Amino acid sequence: MTIPDKDPRLTPYGTTNLGMDLGLIDSLIVPNDLFFVRSNGAIPNIDRDSWSLTIDGAVSNPLTIDFATLAGMPSRTLTAFLECTGNGRTRFAPEAEGTPWLNDAAGNAVWKGVSLASLLCQVCLLDEAVDVVSQGADLPDMRRGLPLQDALDPDVLLVYEMNGEPLPAAHGGPVRLLVPGWAGIASTKWLTRLEVWDRPFTGEYQGNLYVVYDENGDPVAPITRMPVKSVIRSPREGDLVAPGTMRVDGFAWSGYAAIDRVEVTSDGGATWQPASITDSAGPHSWCRWEASVSLPAGTQQLSVRATDQRGIRQPWEARWNQKGYQMNAIHTITLRVAE
Repeated sequence: MTIPDKDPRLTPYGTTNLGMDLGLIDSLIVPNDLFFVRSNGAIPNIDRDSWSLTIDGAVSNPLTIDFATLAGMPSRTLTAFLECTGNGRTRFAPEAEGTPWLNDAAGNAVWKGVSLASLLCQVCLLDEAVDVVSQGADLPDMRRGLPLQDALDPDVLLVYEMNGEPLPAAHGGPVRLLVPGWAGIASTKWLTRLEVWDRPFTGEYQGNLYVVYDENGDPVAPITRMPVKSVIRSPREGDLVAPGTMRVDGFAWSGYAAIDRVEVTSDGGATWQPASITDSAGPHSWCRWEASVSLPAGTQQLSVRATDQRGIRQPWEARWNQKGYQMNAIHTITLRVAE
């Protein structure tokens, strides 16, 4: 299957996934044709004019709306990163199961849509409402439950535009859910139904596939928000660079809060120097950072770490888990510095 309207430089993983090498971008916003793609099934073909959404379950006034009705409602626009749960999976040792993502399954875009909270207000939630369960059109069991308190966050959107353009089919068009800060699986694509449950939802893509399992195969926690993380964009692993002062740059993000600071080290963490945050776009956006470092000749290492505004700092090691989820270990690259 060919994924339409995508840059041929993206890295294919099977037939439904595309990775975006960070070296392809040098901007805060990732263009639609370069944005990574993660899909569990084939991309459905849904026309805007035939699309509809049903909201039912533990509500007093079930509702079905079409695209024109949704697009005519008051809208919100925000910038937010989106990251696959398994982004960076190949950095785990021993190898974890799943798509062998590098640092290429994350991106940042401008999203426009309608707050889910405003629609939930229209249907009048019953007192026993607990989870809002979203249904995607790609697979019958593509369902995810979002706790009610999170679903009522005004920044949780039913998105129909991405970077000022109609939401592309590869990214869930005509309408998808966007849950900022959470793993990408929470932002159901090709949204067709929202069912309010009176108990926690534990379907296949909630209680089995997107759960952290430890080395013994025991479930540890469900996947929700993505942890604080930073990566080096330039220079690249193994690059030959000139001695002296050089520019280092990259991206940092957190599912819990905006990034407060980014630091780099060239001595294994004995000392850290602050990097400059050069661009961002609100609490849900990733930020760009850069620093100047001076390296002597020989083989050298550079590492970066981020701390968010809740004080959560990126760790040296991420906890190993069977599915390779939520890799946020400090990113380190090795460089060859010319004599």
